[in-house]
Amino acid sequence: MTDPHTAENPAARHARLAPVDTAADALFVYGTLRFDRILAALLGRVPPGLPATAPGWRTAALTGRPYPGLVPSPGHSATGLLLTGLSPAEWRALDDFEDDAYQLRRLTAEREPGAERVPAAEQGPPAAAGGTADSRCSVPGRIWTYVWAAPNQVAAEDWSADVFAARRLAGYAARLEAAATARHRGGHPDR
Repeated sequence: MTDPHTAENPAARHARLAPVDTAADALFVYGTLRFDRILAALLGRVPPGLPATAPGWRTAALTGRPYPGLVPSPGHSATGLLLTGLSPAEWRALDDFEDDAYQLRRLTAEREPGAERVPAAEQGPPAAAGGTADSRCSVPGRIWTYVWAAPNQVAAEDWSADVFAARRLAGYAARLEAAATARHRGGHPDR
């Protein structure tokens, strides 16, 4: 995931949003976008989220990057949140955040056992849970996610939301918050 100001060509990437029904579809997030502070920096609010898993995928650590990539992995399940109620502008902002090594794809996700809709104010990084859920998520439309498409950068280990929160969240969020402040003032942040 990149800072929107460093993305090479975000306008061209918005074409990948063409099949998304921004009024009804949900976005499965599994990495840094699981954190309220990151969402608030990018969107100016924290949309509601539903804890979910994506069977057949894993949240892989990426070589030299603080954020993960979702990669196919039979027998595994990636944990994350389904973000709902995103406006077209918010879909574009999140699309800008994802660099060209990510591809937007439809996804099948399942509820985490006992999962209920989580008010935005109560969301935090979901702890990685073992096992898989057995009931499909109920969202008005389709589910989309950004999958990692650069296999040479995928590490053998999984990315940890807890480790990210402890070691990198504060600095990563501060950089995004500074970029948001600069955008609102009409300038660009130092890179």
